[in-house]
Amino acid sequence: MQGYCGVGFMKKIVLCVLVLLIFLPGILLATPTQFGSSGLVTVPSADTLDSGNLAIGFWVNSSSNGSERATILPVSLTMGLGTFMEAYGSFPNLLFNDDEILSGRGFADLGLKVRVLGTRSSKFKFALDTQAQRALAKDPEIDGRTDLIGRGIFSFKTARAGLHLNAGYKLIDNEWHYDDQVIGGAGLEFYPLARLRILAELDAATSVASGVDAPLEAQLGFQYFISPHLTFHASYGKGLSDSVNDWRVISGLSTSQGIGTYIKPVPRLIETPDPEENKEPVKKAMFKALTPLVPKVKKLEVKDDPAKKLEIPLDPQPEKVRIDPNERLVIPGTTAIKGAPVSPLTPPAAPPSPVAGVPTPEISQPEIVKPFEAEIYRKYRLDELQFEPDQFTLTESGVMAIAQVAETLRKEDKNFHLQVNGYTDSTGSVAYNLKLGSRRAGSVVEKLISNEGFDPRRIYVKSIGEAEPIGDNGTPEGRALNRRAEIWVLLPKKN
Repeated sequence: MQGYCGVGFMKKIVLCVLVLLIFLPGILLATPTQFGSSGLVTVPSADTLDSGNLAIGFWVNSSSNGSERATILPVSLTMGLGTFMEAYGSFPNLLFNDDEILSGRGFADLGLKVRVLGTRSSKFKFALDTQAQRALAKDPEIDGRTDLIGRGIFSFKTARAGLHLNAGYKLIDNEWHYDDQVIGGAGLEFYPLARLRILAELDAATSVASGVDAPLEAQLGFQYFISPHLTFHASYGKGLSDSVNDWRVISGLSTSQGIGTYIKPVPRLIETPDPEENKEPVKKAMFKALTPLVPKVKKLEVKDDPAKKLEIPLDPQPEKVRIDPNERLVIPGTTAIKGAPVSPLTPPAAPPSPVAGVPTPEISQPEIVKPFEAEIYRKYRLDELQFEPDQFTLTESGVMAIAQVAETLRKEDKNFHLQVNGYTDSTGSVAYNLKLGSRRAGSVVEKLISNEGFDPRRIYVKSIGEAEPIGDNGTPEGRALNRRAEIWVLLPKKN
């Protein structure tokens, strides 16, 4: 890659990728930095994208070094390769105005980040990051320089705040006769609102040569989640040494494909009033889409239904169940299930949401106070969700499966309820397995309410325990099949 010949070829590739990705629907759990790696505006975090997810960011980076000013237009691309790994890259300037070097951001980068400690929902996470940086400039003396970076990234996040630290080593291209650098950074985040994240960042490195100041730059900014598909980023930076520009302003938009930058609560369902209480005809309110501007959804095709692989075929003869709202599983702090074990659900004050502050649906009196009959409309078995003996917590693939089912149900134009059943193998006593089955079902209900925003008044739980095996309890494989949970979609019987 030499001069503008290399830059022009890179431009064509990037623009083609942008055209392909800009129309992809969807949302994801992490946002890209200016350099591609998931994190804040510039400081990376130990978070990663989920498998197959893509995120793209467009940025404007304006800075000043004395009387000279530079404006560049970087673009970043991030791709999830697994629940714990992502690949990323960035291109420095789509304007091609020769301001790359003056801005201090005159390089394209390509990297791989792997989370080695912690799960997606853990408070503590640690990731290893490797990256190659290649200088791109019209000046042939600068163009083509390639530096290598290796670093560790530590993240600690609570419901409304987070701390991200990184440290590593930068191996400078030998042709430049510069000293290698020890690099590091820190980032703080705080969520005053559900969709607003306030950021403070610091980037530092050791000096590249004797007599040259060590780079040090601080930034203050925010991210606003316009929608689950679109995030706005902005920050102001101040150079704290002579080796970096005096000031820097960064703004950008990132769009993504995946599960969700934040989870939008599902609208509540409204029951049809009793005709005897209201003689005027009232239209029955159906399960609405996330926005009233979206037209009525057609029946999902297999290729459009991410949860199809989890669906259980129904019997030709319609199955019916009887639901008692008094046996509802609710969030702690409200009425508990009569005769059921203590719920494993976490308090609603700190829901495990990708963005803190997403409101948990209000708990009020059940809309249906008498037992009622319902027909089973759909069944889902979470194949990726496997429970080890004496365990009721969800794996990351289990959380992903619930998100896929929730995404499908959001598109249903049906007035439905949900029943979540918990199952176990035959290990242990009947009483013990009933308690364990209740806890397993409760873990699924927690995600449906706190992560996916479903109305808790429409969700019921039932512990089956070991009573309905689908595998041979005499074999390890059969017992693994029996440790499961199922989600039943119910349509109340019309009187």
